Amino acid sequence: MIAARPLIPSLVAAAVLSLPAIAGAEAPRPPVAPRPVGSAVSTSKGNPVRTARLQRSEARTCTRPAVEIAAGLDVSTFALTRCDGTPAPLAVDKLSILARPGTAAKPRQPVESLPKTRSADVAPGVRRVDPRLVERLDLAVEHFRKAGEPSKVQLISGVRPKSAGSYHQSGRALDFRIEGVSNEALVAFCKTLPDTGCGYYPNSLFVHMDVRDRGAGHVAWIDVSKPGEAPKYVSAWPLPKDDASKPQDDAPRALSLPALPSAGPREDEGRKTRGGKPYFF
Repeated sequence: MIAARPLIPSLVAAAVLSLPAIAGAEAPRPPVAPRPVGSAVSTSKGNPVRTARLQRSEARTCTRPAVEIAAGLDVSTFALTRCDGTPAPLAVDKLSILARPGTAAKPRQPVESLPKTRSADVAPGVRRVDPRLVERLDLAVEHFRKAGEPSKVQLISGVRPKSAGSYHQSGRALDFRIEGVSNEALVAFCKTLPDTGCGYYPNSLFVHMDVRDRGAGHVAWIDVSKPGEAPKYVSAWPLPKDDASKPQDDAPRALSLPALPSAGPREDEGRKTRGGKPYFF
């Protein structure tokens, strides 16, 4: 009977013969931990390279809650500003269309498809309002916003091309009111905004707000005249009992407003209608 040859020497010899192949092979690398989404790595030149796109939720534009804005029967709901307070995309154009003069036709094509230009007009006859006016309007809306309730703004007057010397002519003023907010409260808040003109008309249905140049400070006035009357400026309202029966001067007293044209003409001057409601041209 032939004895079995031991297996150990054969295994050792096979291992020795395979050593060069093992030595020449690249050692396995440790696993690399996945990088977080949106992380960056440095190249040989030290320039960061974005390795992944931001998630969709991070890439979306953050905007404040939408506001319903009506000018007669023309109603639109949209966000006025981003979360950082700057005008939201297309907000300036949308507000400009609502604030257009009564003689200007509403553009037939959606605002998203209107030509993107830097001209003074959004569309023929529709002047682009000052972006700072959008920001100030949103500040007022946010100040009075009530949780769980939609904010609604009624535009009484916007751009008025024939109002020479008025901030309305250049798209820097609005006459408006906020639903559920008294004009007294609205004008009081307006007075807290720097470089802003605030007009209070106790016998009218709106508050005037305009954008002033930097350094103008707080500008405010009170005009107690009624539609069709000459301006009657007072320094306080309600009037003191001793002054209630006295006629008021046409010139402002103890006011920072230098002249009437900055506030714009009265309601009855050149009044047109849009949707059966009065609207300035």
